[in-house]
Amino acid sequence: MKTRVSGLIAVAIAALASPSAAASDIFRNAPINLNLTERQRTQLDLARSSDAATGVKIVQAASYSTLREALIKNAGNPASPSKISLALGDNVVLTAERNSVVEYAGTIVWRGSVEGGGGRVTLMVWGDGETAGTVQHEGRYYSIRRISGSLHAIVELSDERMPPEHPAPLLVASDRFGSSHGNRVLNAPLPMARKPARNEDVTIDVLVAYTKKAADYYGDIEHELVGLAIEEANESFRMSNLASVKLRLVHAYQTGYVEDGGQFEHLWRLAEKGDGYMEEVHALRDKYRADVVILIVDDRQGCGLSTRVHADAEEAFAVVHHECAATTHSVAHEIGHIIGARHDLGMDKIMTPFPYGHGYVNGTKWRDIMSYKESCGGCRRVPIWSNPSVMFEGEPAGTPDQNNARVIGEEAPRVAAFR
Repeated sequence: MKTRVSGLIAVAIAALASPSAAASDIFRNAPINLNLTERQRTQLDLARSSDAATGVKIVQAASYSTLREALIKNAGNPASPSKISLALGDNVVLTAERNSVVEYAGTIVWRGSVEGGGGRVTLMVWGDGETAGTVQHEGRYYSIRRISGSLHAIVELSDERMPPEHPAPLLVASDRFGSSHGNRVLNAPLPMARKPARNEDVTIDVLVAYTKKAADYYGDIEHELVGLAIEEANESFRMSNLASVKLRLVHAYQTGYVEDGGQFEHLWRLAEKGDGYMEEVHALRDKYRADVVILIVDDRQGCGLSTRVHADAEEAFAVVHHECAATTHSVAHEIGHIIGARHDLGMDKIMTPFPYGHGYVNGTKWRDIMSYKESCGGCRRVPIWSNPSVMFEGEPAGTPDQNNARVIGEEAPRVAAFR
């Protein structure tokens, strides 16, 4: 029996309520004369300087009690979902209806759909009123970041101007090197994964390091980016009938590594021991028993890079550009490679280690989490792992020969046992 997934989760964030809907206001326009610190001005200047940025709007969030009431009211009554209204830009005001909301450990996670349109939204709110989130709507991403206190920035990013999935020289590296990335491939066979029991939970523990260069874009990178990216990855598993698989952030910290070179250099400086770069990460990985290590950088050459497809424990490392970590699900994408998932067949025709382990592209409508925009004329990415038994917007999200969800289900226990 097929699992039905609702259409793209979409969003809206507004300063004034939409006249056509009884939506709660969670943001309002910020005061005109703001007294910002040098650190805060730098954060905004960096956001505006991004190649992908097309606008930055400063807003003031409501109090935590107001936010909580707006997001969780009537949570036990699916027939009466809450709506929120958000101003994403000077001329972009949308209304979103809640699809789900959970509250745990002082954090509220709200997901909703834009009325009358595509796109998707995730909002996370903490007890001090800090709000973070992403919105995908009509070829734009909106990244919500706190500046200070109740002040937040909504950074508009153009999908067309986002970095490529991987640094350009490595886009077709799979055909040359036998891996989706790089030339440091070890082709020795890896142990077969133990098939998990039905409904058995599989948790992959993740350690995240980030550079100062990346952290400077955020008021609190660990909440606004790292935590959000992990939450988005876990939602992609849930939407793909993989609810028993999840990522768990066990530690995040700022490394002293100064970015120099490209993502290939960053990646192997992270992964290798004894080279004088980020040596602390290996001890921290052992201390926190992390299965996978991610380095968040500010490197616009590409959205990310992992050591190879179906990595072993000593190569379970990846680097991710901060703007892609949550918005385009690049943390999930790179961990997918480590588990064993490959790109769509339009970009990667290698049939090992799993001939069915490729991403899926639905014509020019949408592509899954492992697929390239070049394969569909720039269509949107959706948070789904290719899976023929999952319906997305009324159509199967894969085929028997394009089924990365099967790879994740079979191979996640292997990665979860690395530490």
